[in-house]
Amino acid sequence: MFIPPPLLLLVAIAISYLVSSMFPGLAFNDASFNILGLALVPAGIVLVLWSGSTLTRNKTTTHPRGKPSKLVSTGPYSWSRNPIYLGFLLISIGTALLFANVLAFVGPVIFFAFTSLLIIPFEEDMLTKVFGKSYKSYTKHIRRWV
Repeated sequence: MFIPPPLLLLVAIAISYLVSSMFPGLAFNDASFNILGLALVPAGIVLVLWSGSTLTRNKTTTHPRGKPSKLVSTGPYSWSRNPIYLGFLLISIGTALLFANVLAFVGPVIFFAFTSLLIIPFEEDMLTKVFGKSYKSYTKHIRRWV
């Protein structure tokens, strides 16, 4: 089963919204959380766009199930092996902060868990098969998330 990461992000946001609506008694009313949420969402969007454009400039796939033609280690890939997923996670966390409810964080947790356990390992296996020692060396120097 494959769920495209942008769709998984939308599902996580929808879950955050639904649980926030169902349990309004767990809301928090600190404006600083809204400000942080308003900062994280655009930061995540910028990271996703920068990461995608870095892959495109290097003429390799942006599709999670596509076969990569080049190992990219520049731009955001010089400090994160998965900056697109990191950007999506920032968007999810920012949205949860904007919903201002403790249970809204279930969405980012679901996104993180699903991505870490099902999507990233598949991609890492593929990258290992395609790039071998080069990818293994890259993983020793660059962390999975940050």
